[in-house]
Amino acid sequence: MVQYDDDILISKDRAMTDVTFHGLLKSSFVHFIALGGLIFVVFAMLDDTPSSPPPDAIVLTAPEAARLVDQFTATWRRPPTAQELEALMQSWAVEEANVREALELGLDRGDAVIRQRLNLKMQFLSESGAAVLEPEDAELQAYLDANPERFMQPPDIAFEQVLLPEEGAASEIRVLLENGADPATLGVASLLPSSFPMTPAPVIDRTFGAGFDATLAALPLNSWQGPVPSGYGQHLVRVTDRSDPTLPPLSEIRNRVEAEWRADRTKTLRESYTQAVLARYSVTLPDAGEVLNQ
Repeated sequence: MVQYDDDILISKDRAMTDVTFHGLLKSSFVHFIALGGLIFVVFAMLDDTPSSPPPDAIVLTAPEAARLVDQFTATWRRPPTAQELEALMQSWAVEEANVREALELGLDRGDAVIRQRLNLKMQFLSESGAAVLEPEDAELQAYLDANPERFMQPPDIAFEQVLLPEEGAASEIRVLLENGADPATLGVASLLPSSFPMTPAPVIDRTFGAGFDATLAALPLNSWQGPVPSGYGQHLVRVTDRSDPTLPPLSEIRNRVEAEWRADRTKTLRESYTQAVLARYSVTLPDAGEVLNQ
């Protein structure tokens, strides 16, 4: 009788197991797990992405080797030979190994040169977006209208000049000029003409040196002034005529306006990046006065 009861219990257990097993086979959750596993296996079989090398492996990829070839070609105006390329790749491997060892030893920490280089690289990355921006003419025109002082054409200037033999002679020669003496008969003889008609600012600066035109632009009309320094020496000058500054149309100065516009965008990107990166940290700085008094 006991044996019979045991058989009944075993049969019931088997039946419950069969029911549970068949229930699992019909479960959507089990189907989902099985399908996911199958997809993972298939993807693993078909994926041809190279696995990452182990941490102690130094691997020069084909694109990186091609970059070494490009650098050599740009420097020497020819591609490297096979022997030269092997030497370049070996040097790259030595550099990579040394860099890893230096980082492992912490040699990068506290090094002012490395910190500066990393800082410059991050600044470059923050500004690089401005290089690919392509402004429309309407945007550049608006920028020109908002910043006319940056693009004003300097006035043309007509003037007379006398090259002084020495600075102490300025007062005597000025008196002669104010009394009607011919400028061409005074001062040091040179290849410079004594009288210049209406002349553009760049021409004046090319003749006398940078800044000479700006000095003339600030002088009153029809009055002998000076001494005014130039690349030749000291001059007495009299401005006889001067045009008004003009703002060229965008079509004539588009490249210049775009360069200024891009420089402003670069500055804006750099400042935005600086604010964003500092916002990620809690910055504590000592009092400047206390530091200086230590």
